[in-house]
Amino acid sequence: MGWFLLLIAPFIGSFLGVLIRRLPRGEPVGMDRSRCEACHHVLSPRELIPLFSYALQHGRCRACGTTIDPFHPAIELAATVVAALALAVTGADNPMLWGDVLLGWALLALSWIDFETFRLPDVLTLPLLLGGLAEGILTSDGAPLESRVAGALAGWALLSLVSVLYKALRGRAGLGGGDAKLFAAGGAWLGIGALPVVLLGASVCGLIFALVLAARGRHLHARMMLPFGPCLALSLWITRLLQHDLGWL
Repeated sequence: MGWFLLLIAPFIGSFLGVLIRRLPRGEPVGMDRSRCEACHHVLSPRELIPLFSYALQHGRCRACGTTIDPFHPAIELAATVVAALALAVTGADNPMLWGDVLLGWALLALSWIDFETFRLPDVLTLPLLLGGLAEGILTSDGAPLESRVAGALAGWALLSLVSVLYKALRGRAGLGGGDAKLFAAGGAWLGIGALPVVLLGASVCGLIFALVLAARGRHLHARMMLPFGPCLALSLWITRLLQHDLGWL
């Protein structure tokens, strides 16, 4: 199972790249052929082999010679790293491995989209929430179903309340609705008991992110927009991987 996950991971990464590029633009995901972003040359199967095609073509389009956006090998490599880390932490024989990897891949796509567009699309967050509940129905491993349902409701309610209170006090939005839905999805995958740790981890991540920006000369101010989704996603996934060892199940 472990080798199979590592084998398909770059292909999953290639598909995630399609989602990341096309969903925010409102473009079709599965009905259009992949093309060069510069000359619109339709890519052949030989040009679509993840990582290998990029290396073989020296990072350039075979038709026009334009440099291929490094985003494509980066997302393919990132998806492979997600599978490798889950395999190393969870173990090939653990029945939770597939859930860990699928969750990691989904969170990777959501993080990338939010970082670039400040959006967390419902078309990804809501199926992710349902996937967590489905895991609770289909398997006895992991958090029990009632804890997942409670976690989904509590996650959505908590961040929605924070968003409403922030807007009432400051007169502007502080958290998007997508953050509440992503936190709800996290509750569906991890159960209600893990939510405080997830929120603490995401807050620390956000603080570190802001400090890094400040250290690089970025002027931080009250109206500055910072994507919270990547921090929330990272905390969710790390918590999921460590959930067994920390005794939250």
